[in-house]
Amino acid sequence: MTPASTGPWYRDGLRFECTRCGRCCGGAPGFVWVTREEIAALARRFGISDADFRRRYTRQVDGYGTALTETDDYDCVFLDPEQGFCTVYEDRPRQCRTYPFWEKVLASPATWEIEADHCPGIDQGRRWTLVRIRPLAADDGIPEGR
Repeated sequence: MTPASTGPWYRDGLRFECTRCGRCCGGAPGFVWVTREEIAALARRFGISDADFRRRYTRQVDGYGTALTETDDYDCVFLDPEQGFCTVYEDRPRQCRTYPFWEKVLASPATWEIEADHCPGIDQGRRWTLVRIRPLAADDGIPEGR
């Protein structure tokens, strides 16, 4: 653990601005974890019951929880393939809202740079302060062990 006097490697903040490119939303197998509250918000968005939303758009992952389904190309079910952006952006799950400030991405400057190779918004736009980044990383919506 880094001494409190110096803080983490990103103690001076990080630049990030979502470009809504959709690259983080697909292309490889993965999981977008959703909570009951997020399911309820998305179900309201579509005007359907929580149960209908669960049947149409989620899957259970043994030992971890509920995730959104993917297309055959491993894209999130809510990624518009023609436009390349999230169709539920305003109601996207916490995991999506906290990206790229996930603990595994913030593990080191090297992991941040690897992620930047895939995300055009990393190192662009506004600077996020340590005070804003820490709570996002601590509650990134990803189950422990994933």
